Amino acid sequence: MQIPPFARGILQGLYVFAALMLTIFLTIFAVNFKYRKKAEGLLKDIRTLRTAQSTTADVERIMSRHGGSPSKSYASFCTPSDGAYDVWTGSQAINQLERSVPLLSHLGLRQWSTAATVVLRGGRVCYLHYGVGMEDPNGQWQWSVEANLMPDGQREVTGDEQRRYKVGSRDYKGVRRLRSELTPEATEEERRRAFTYDFSCVTRFRGCRQPCEIAPLVWQDVFQQSLHLGWTLPVEETSDPHCKLAEDTR
Repeated sequence: MQIPPFARGILQGLYVFAALMLTIFLTIFAVNFKYRKKAEGLLKDIRTLRTAQSTTADVERIMSRHGGSPSKSYASFCTPSDGAYDVWTGSQAINQLERSVPLLSHLGLRQWSTAATVVLRGGRVCYLHYGVGMEDPNGQWQWSVEANLMPDGQREVTGDEQRRYKVGSRDYKGVRRLRSELTPEATEEERRRAFTYDFSCVTRFRGCRQPCEIAPLVWQDVFQQSLHLGWTLPVEETSDPHCKLAEDTR
């Protein structure tokens, strides 16, 4: 049976559309996979740094390996400072493409990046900030998932001042922050919880759905803290199956 010309045209159009969508999806996957590996490599090295122990040379080796550079970053509790370094991983082209074609965000293309700042004092690491920034699936929030190494006696997350490991969550000016904070006395288990980041969701179809996927152990600790203190996390997080999975792994 011969296919009518108009039907053949429709089939050809569908074939071209399917091929185009597959190409877009594979390109998004390839780019996200590339920067996922870069982010994982940076995190692996950042985890090795210790406040008051790691030296300027340790920091410079990491920055050289990942394209970091000296910066004017500043921490008031690290004065007088020996200087600072910043490093960033992400794709400017992908971020611009996502802003230009918002429809692509539904296929998992969303702006995201990782960054670290290290401030030095006395030839040693005084302060370290590591964070992952990402736009949420609905474009309503910017996620900021952070881990901070603080010098002795300094705190940014409110609460029990004697704790070596503290966590918190806050929504402020369009940014939804999930953060942890470690003192020099933090145990290896506490460091593990603060610096456990999972980037697998960035290469999954439709991308990351909630911050709990990126920092599952910190999210668990914030969730338990919310139950203990009587406040609530956003319902879109506590009702999301991905966060339930994170919660159940404790």
